[in-house]
Amino acid sequence: MPLPSLLAFAFASGLAAAIAARVELRVSPRPPLLTRSFAAWALYAFLVLVPVSVYFYVFHGDWFLLYTFDVRRIPSAVAMLGFLLEAGLGAVGFLFGASLVRSQREVMAGGILGLSVLVALAPPVLAQDRLSLVGSFAQYRGGFGLESYGQGALFAGTVVMCSLMLAGFAFLLARLHYAARRR
Repeated sequence: MPLPSLLAFAFASGLAAAIAARVELRVSPRPPLLTRSFAAWALYAFLVLVPVSVYFYVFHGDWFLLYTFDVRRIPSAVAMLGFLLEAGLGAVGFLFGASLVRSQREVMAGGILGLSVLVALAPPVLAQDRLSLVGSFAQYRGGFGLESYGQGALFAGTVVMCSLMLAGFAFLLARLHYAARRR
């Protein structure tokens, strides 16, 4: 998954978590960031979502950044801040979703969630020419030594990482939905 897709997915995951936790968010007087639902989403973000991003950045960084920047020239502190900002974007999604849920605008939240998912799916379609080739920044700029996306380790890594991310996300949503019903 390229970076723009993961950023949109981070926002969408926070929003979806808030929708799944609507029962707790409606009855709890706590601020949304102090609820158990947000803690569950934060665990997902820091144990699954951000590590998936780190995997793509470390092992396929130039492809991950759509060959716009040379990963070797990005200081590690800037990359770390980027991963924290990704988690922060998801937290903003949770806050936004909690606000909509508490004001009983779940249909609007669902529409925004659908739009966020479409935005997450757009980069692979819009940047297909860049994402179909795998190599370093220099190889892409020079047009030499590139492999097809489906031939190397990147394809297998994408399948595994996306499967883990989606399975964790499904578990998170189920946990949030059923935890509220037990109370």
